[in-house]
Amino acid sequence: MTANSHNYSELEKRWNTLAQKMGWHITTLYRESDYPVLAIQNDAAQKSVSGGFYLSAGVHGDECAPVWALLNWAETNGSSPTLDDRPLVILPCLNPHGLINNERLDSQGIDLNRNFQNADHPLIKTWQDFLRGRQFDLALNLHEDYDSGGIYLYELSRNKSLGDRLLAACEEIIPRDIAAEIDGTEMVNGLLKRTDDIERIAEEELGGWPESIWLHLKLSTDAFTFETPSEMDLDRRIQAHLRFIETAIQFQNA
Repeated sequence: MTANSHNYSELEKRWNTLAQKMGWHITTLYRESDYPVLAIQNDAAQKSVSGGFYLSAGVHGDECAPVWALLNWAETNGSSPTLDDRPLVILPCLNPHGLINNERLDSQGIDLNRNFQNADHPLIKTWQDFLRGRQFDLALNLHEDYDSGGIYLYELSRNKSLGDRLLAACEEIIPRDIAAEIDGTEMVNGLLKRTDDIERIAEEELGGWPESIWLHLKLSTDAFTFETPSEMDLDRRIQAHLRFIETAIQFQNA
């Protein structure tokens, strides 16, 4: 995997193969540096805008483990009857240029994850239009952090917190980063849960809306941003993301 970790052509090829096998529907939201930004949905997501799951990776191109973990998860779990019955929308890699070039930013030098409110950006506008009117039960945003020494989780939820249980399921693969902060806010044992004042935080403290905040405030009851330490072994990071996705969906289905 290491040799191909930034190979977007291989990633795209495998998603197209899987979608054809599963009967999933692929939409090209945008073309960045001649590479398509794909959105994938199952039949249930085309028939209903209510409920189900949103999963995304690769908004920062220098965070490669999530894009391969998401693909591996879909290749292994895509035929699950549970997923067939519920809407499933997947954004496999929101920043192909960044992935190919191992860069955080997109081809315009923009941090997409501070711009999901920005309809002037052509990808963001198309993304907003594609998702408009939907309401997910659960949104998962998969990330990495080169400053982190372990896993951590940013939880936006209107329900009872699942964050500690999700981290507990993954920490046997990679321990928690118990000293981490998110944008200057201290976490508790690798977990930061926000419930109030989220829009102000996005606009005044972050300088723009991350994907998870837009999803939580407009499109999803729960939104989780899971982070692995990007300086750690790639296979371990992929395994941690796999465990996180599997556990989060299992809890949602319980």
